[in-house]
Amino acid sequence: MRPGVICISAWSSPPARFAPRIAPARHSGRARGVLAAFLLLTLVHAAGPQYAGAASRSRVPARALWIEVSANLQALSTREGVRRMLDRAKQAGVDVIIPEAKNAWSYASYPSDFLPRIGTSPVPRRDPPPYPPPREWYPQGYDQLQVLIEEAHVRGIQVHVAVNLFSEGLNTFRVGRAYDRPEWRALHYVVKDNEPRLVPSTEVGLFAFVNPNHPEVQLYEMAAILEVVRRYRVDGIVLDRARYPDVTADFSEVSRAAFERHLGRRVTRWPEDIFRYDRTSQGWTRMPGPLYRPWIAWRARTIQSFFASARRAVHHLKPGLAFAAYVGGWYPTYFDEGANWGSPGVPVRWRYPWASLEWEEAGIAPLVDYLMVGLYYPRIFPWEGRPGWASIIGGAALAQEMVTGTPVVGGVLLTLFRGQPERARRAFLMAARATRGVMYFDLVYVDLYGWWGLIGP
Repeated sequence: MRPGVICISAWSSPPARFAPRIAPARHSGRARGVLAAFLLLTLVHAAGPQYAGAASRSRVPARALWIEVSANLQALSTREGVRRMLDRAKQAGVDVIIPEAKNAWSYASYPSDFLPRIGTSPVPRRDPPPYPPPREWYPQGYDQLQVLIEEAHVRGIQVHVAVNLFSEGLNTFRVGRAYDRPEWRALHYVVKDNEPRLVPSTEVGLFAFVNPNHPEVQLYEMAAILEVVRRYRVDGIVLDRARYPDVTADFSEVSRAAFERHLGRRVTRWPEDIFRYDRTSQGWTRMPGPLYRPWIAWRARTIQSFFASARRAVHHLKPGLAFAAYVGGWYPTYFDEGANWGSPGVPVRWRYPWASLEWEEAGIAPLVDYLMVGLYYPRIFPWEGRPGWASIIGGAALAQEMVTGTPVVGGVLLTLFRGQPERARRAFLMAARATRGVMYFDLVYVDLYGWWGLIGP
């Protein structure tokens, strides 16, 4: 592990300031989950780096169907609804479903010991299909994840469970763990009220992210992953949002101290040595500072370190489990999210001015059994517009160039082809041909558009 990269598996004991706050007596379940994660990670740290193996890579999906929690909550709130959906999925040739065990604002689709449960959520759904706040109607005691696993396995369908990481709040309703733990919130350096300033994630964007570099955050997210792995007969785990919110975060004192340890010296002008804002006639312009590229690479190292720890922990519990990740396919701008989803050693410095040798070494691809890349573009072919990589075929080619040795599965966003069923069919076919498989995002749109016949063989 590089100096300055906080890795929870490297701790010899829990931080003294952590246990009293995260594990008060009234939350004994949370204490058990987090403590179990810490103990397991301490045990597996000595094992060293572990890369993907043939056994778990045999579980790469050919046709995967993503199931976002909130969009499909009502349809899957009964066993009968789950059965109807899975019967259609089986007929359409889906071999893997990807239900979210933890959504983008902290809530679990199963009775977690320490995560807030979806049945307690005060958030209604306004988009189709709409519903009132789940706390008013969701069946108490219903374990959606367990029902999905049972019914999928009966039909010979694998279940690779997605866990949303580091996104811990929905700002429009001010709910989620980021609101319970203000010290965890990512701190953004943005222009607000016509002045550059540090602003917490609860005041920036739709989702409130927590700081991926914070040791308590890392342990909490790891506990969420391991709770699912220990409790359920899943076939795989897919990490989603395992990244920073964007390039403006994180500028907390926790991250500053860690970055300074990484550099081996003080950062005298924080955050201006990373980047600054200059006022121009067109408004404010972000300008890179002398430490911009080292900081970009250091964030990627933080994410790589988390992936390495998570993989070791998951495979310590269940060695044959598929360990995967979802990432956005827009690699040329993905430094914004602080994660290098490529393979270490793939040369990109000559192509991208923000890249460095350390960035190239921080790739996560060999740490996963397959990489699900979002080819979320309305264009199918590169010649339909510029840049060429912002198309399904062009994005798939770029992913294959950035990733060596790890299977890539192409994701298609169905809303981009609404009202264009034949073009959608071609998009699915091209994504499947250009990569190892296709992921349909999302179940709710397959239902709304009546596209069950469209996604089939």
